[in-house]
Amino acid sequence: MEKFKVLITDHIAEEGIKILLDSKDIEVEEKPGISHEELKEIIGNYDAIITRSGTTITADLLENPGKLKIIGRAGVGLDNVDIEAASKKGIIVMNAPTGNTLAATELTMGMMLAAARKIPAAHISLKNGEWNRKKFMGIQLFNKTLGIVGLGRIGSNVAIRAKSFGMKIVAYDPYIKKSKAESLGVTLLDNLEDLLKISDVITFHTPLTKETKNMITKKEIELMKDGVILVNCARGGIINENDLYDALKSGKVFTAAIDVFEKEPPKGNKLLELDNLFVTPHIGANTEEGQKGVAVIIAEQIVNALHGKSYINAVNIPFMKSQLPEDLQIYFELIEKISKLAAQTVKGRPDEIKVTLVGKRFEDDICERTFDTPFSYQPFTIAAIKGFLEVRLQESVSYINAPYFAKDRKINVIESKQETYDKYNDLLILEIKTDKEHRIIAGTVFNNKEGRIVLFDDFRIDIIPEGTFLYFRNIDRPGVIGKVGTILGENNINIAGFELARQKGGEAIAFVSVDNEIPESVLSEIKKIDGMLEVNLVEL
Repeated sequence: MEKFKVLITDHIAEEGIKILLDSKDIEVEEKPGISHEELKEIIGNYDAIITRSGTTITADLLENPGKLKIIGRAGVGLDNVDIEAASKKGIIVMNAPTGNTLAATELTMGMMLAAARKIPAAHISLKNGEWNRKKFMGIQLFNKTLGIVGLGRIGSNVAIRAKSFGMKIVAYDPYIKKSKAESLGVTLLDNLEDLLKISDVITFHTPLTKETKNMITKKEIELMKDGVILVNCARGGIINENDLYDALKSGKVFTAAIDVFEKEPPKGNKLLELDNLFVTPHIGANTEEGQKGVAVIIAEQIVNALHGKSYINAVNIPFMKSQLPEDLQIYFELIEKISKLAAQTVKGRPDEIKVTLVGKRFEDDICERTFDTPFSYQPFTIAAIKGFLEVRLQESVSYINAPYFAKDRKINVIESKQETYDKYNDLLILEIKTDKEHRIIAGTVFNNKEGRIVLFDDFRIDIIPEGTFLYFRNIDRPGVIGKVGTILGENNINIAGFELARQKGGEAIAFVSVDNEIPESVLSEIKKIDGMLEVNLVEL
């Protein structure tokens, strides 16, 4: 029996390693501290690799990925993994975002209290034989406004705990619905500037991305209250360190508590000279429970993924079909078929792909949106992109790399929701805009759990998207359909089904289900029928 090989490049908890070893078809090699050069030479020999913050997975490491299928990060952040490069190679990137949530939450609360009451400085002073109580005048958190930037798992848990201190909570997060904030008793603000102006304490809980790097500079600090407290246990680089130094030095910022730095370890960092800066060495996840949690989660996910079972937390696969409820899996398959139909019938270069989810069935987001990847689409949108590009590009397009192919081709991807559409309660609508046409196709699922395409541009239709179809558009006049039937019959092509839609005196469309392929010579003959406007063979 051929075995899967897993490489571990950083220390992880033994509980995670045991899960891997318990699977009899998995071999594990541990190489903590492996050099970049050595890793590049051997990475293609493994089916999966597990890292933490000590290993950086760059694009050049993945130039020849061999049999590598999975990159697993035993932790939350993925700024040390080139997700785009991995996705373009079809490699799954996954993390363990929930394993150390409470560890990071509790450190944030501890740092907040330490900064408000200057606890570390008071500790050192007393240890040095001093008794200077006036020097350590602090502030109370009660009745203060806490601004949370990033209301994900950790930010939400911080909000829950801060409320018990009697703090007023505001948050900024462009990816979170207001209903979630309201359920936490948090006021969600529409822009970051408003949060900066009204907060007494500000804490950051976002990954480091192009959008969040240097999110806080001198300009943003000037908007803050005098004497504000800043806490960053997320990622170094969110706050510009030079501007933070100046603000702490001037007293604009009362104190700051920092667990993360732009360069780690922060040797020679002038921030460390300041008495009103309190620091820890990137220990947000460093609890026994937290380390065990991330190791177990990532190991279980890798075992499942290697064995073809469902798994969660793949950041470049927003949601796999197998993880959807059964009724939504049918919609997932349907929108992919709709996109394939669009790709085979629309003319021109695609400029825009838009997916509209109609009805209460799609009211809530099915996948949590994060900053970890430039794409945070609903699973139906991923399926739509993949279906369209798989036909158009005629190359290996997957749920992983489809958004990147769209991005590379500057195809604008849009998602929207609406409550109703015409007479339909639940509907998926795909709109494709090209430099030549604008096509709209929609489908729904009936009570028999059968997906059907019900709208094609301005025409109402009812087809089951399975098999081979002859699609044609013609001027609505007598005799066209008969001539098509005659040509098919003369060429021994059996008609299994026929769906016609028409605008009286205008145009008509038809989808003819056939049992076998239609030769190009037959298609050419049909195109010559008087009044025929468009003819395509469609495979669904």
